[in-house]
Amino acid sequence: MLMQVIKSLRWSISLGVKFIRVVPFHTSAIVTVTLVSQLSSLLASFLPLKVVILLGSDGVPHYFPASFAEMDRDILIAGLSAATLGFFLVHVLAERLIDWITGLGTSRLLKNSHKMVLFENQDQVAAGGYQRYSRALASGVFIVFSLCGLGWFYPEVSLMMVGYAVFTFLVLWLLHRHSSTMHERLDTQLREVLNVVAGVGFFVTFGYLVSDFILWRPPGVIVAIVTLILSRQIMTRSTGLVADLAALHQQGVKLDALFFHGKVLLSHTVQPERSMWPLLQPLARQHWIRAVMEELVGKIEGNVICKWHQTGQTNVAALKVETGTRCYLVKLFEKNRSSLALHEATLMGESIPGLPAPCFVGATQVQKFHCLLYEVPKMRPLELPEVKPYAKSLLHHLLTVEPPPQLCHRYQRSRPMLWQRFNIELLERLRIAANTDEEQASLVFLLDNLARMNAILKGLPMVIYQPDLSQDAIRVVDEITPLSLNWGRWSLEPLGAGWPVVEASLSQLETAIVKASESRPALHRVATKHAELSALAFALVRECNSQRYVQALEILPALMDRLTESRTYFMREKQ
Repeated sequence: MLMQVIKSLRWSISLGVKFIRVVPFHTSAIVTVTLVSQLSSLLASFLPLKVVILLGSDGVPHYFPASFAEMDRDILIAGLSAATLGFFLVHVLAERLIDWITGLGTSRLLKNSHKMVLFENQDQVAAGGYQRYSRALASGVFIVFSLCGLGWFYPEVSLMMVGYAVFTFLVLWLLHRHSSTMHERLDTQLREVLNVVAGVGFFVTFGYLVSDFILWRPPGVIVAIVTLILSRQIMTRSTGLVADLAALHQQGVKLDALFFHGKVLLSHTVQPERSMWPLLQPLARQHWIRAVMEELVGKIEGNVICKWHQTGQTNVAALKVETGTRCYLVKLFEKNRSSLALHEATLMGESIPGLPAPCFVGATQVQKFHCLLYEVPKMRPLELPEVKPYAKSLLHHLLTVEPPPQLCHRYQRSRPMLWQRFNIELLERLRIAANTDEEQASLVFLLDNLARMNAILKGLPMVIYQPDLSQDAIRVVDEITPLSLNWGRWSLEPLGAGWPVVEASLSQLETAIVKASESRPALHRVATKHAELSALAFALVRECNSQRYVQALEILPALMDRLTESRTYFMREKQ
């Protein structure tokens, strides 16, 4: 931690030198106006206390300045109230002025760096970085001036606050070094920790002030009030100063690329010490793999052989683990893929019969990274020409899997279903791309029949939809049975959703349903046109979400045909 602090301070100084050299006037003006804003805020908080004291007393208290005693009490109250409002207005105007000067300084800095557009919202990042640095600099100046002022009027409190800051830094440094929990918290929740530290510091100051009044030689009442207000401001500004510098350091790569000529934008999205990839190194993975196996399987005897297994998913890594005669698959998820891990574990925990997935053993965490463990049979990867046939086989097989009612209930309470996603807003957005009268008429027809279509979708049996059927996600067992290994994006959809909508594939849906109904009675007497309607509606929603409106409009004629046929089918069934 100490080296990180020193490194961060050195980088902050170099960034500050850059700012002062390129935009000295703007930086000085921001610091000055920020100090005016903070001082105005301090006085706007202090003067109402004096007004309350005057309102509660018959005259002007003796501890007020002598010049106040010569004034009429009511005039003094009115004057202090007006001054409070004035200082508040100065604070508000100063904050607006800071934003304006920051914009000018940022434009000057970006113009001086001669850089092309590097990433989205780079102007906002640059302005935020420049303003944050200027604010941190102003906070530092304010803290120094405040401590010096307290040192003149109340040196004991000033020394105590400095000592508290040093003591707190040493305690946090030791905790960061020896406690993994505190290490993680300081890295990810620094501002929250600093707020607690600042709060404790204020009450330490308050406690000393009360003790001084009771046991020793107290200062005047006005000095005590100013000390309390200043101590609160110093603690708050100290928290802001450290948090601002830490936030600047986190964006150091982007700020270097924006403001320094010799720096380019490098992609460092995750700090190495916070990533799962060090855990996957050959020398590091043996220890935690054995710990996971012993937690979820039992005592492991002998050597554990680990081999890399490609998942085809970003920030989701897998290792094939061999222990004697058994083989396992360990999947480790980066923190930004935690939702995939939890979603996959939810489905696997149901132990659904017939699901084309490996045997789920359990879930755990490895240094706060989600980890799933499967027992896998002997299986082989696919060659590229085999992917399409086996993906089609999995699609057929999923029709036969009956989702548990409790899973359907939980899912529908948590995620929007197809009949909820296919709504008026979707069709209104699609209207933007409708260029012909036929397309406009089709959309009007859909809007008129939207309620009936969604009722049809809602009445269809549920199926588990698996979108990831890529080459890396499928393995074959016994040269016949395909297994899907990536279930982080599964969903529950009405029968037919996810089926290919090209005419050649759509015509095969009826045969697939008939065959699946042999092992799943819920598919009996399902109208094929309703399932085809579900497939087309799902495809239209998918294309609209990808903003492929031309492709979505091409689906409309087939969707209208199924809607018309379903109405005919309904009338025939009713008769």
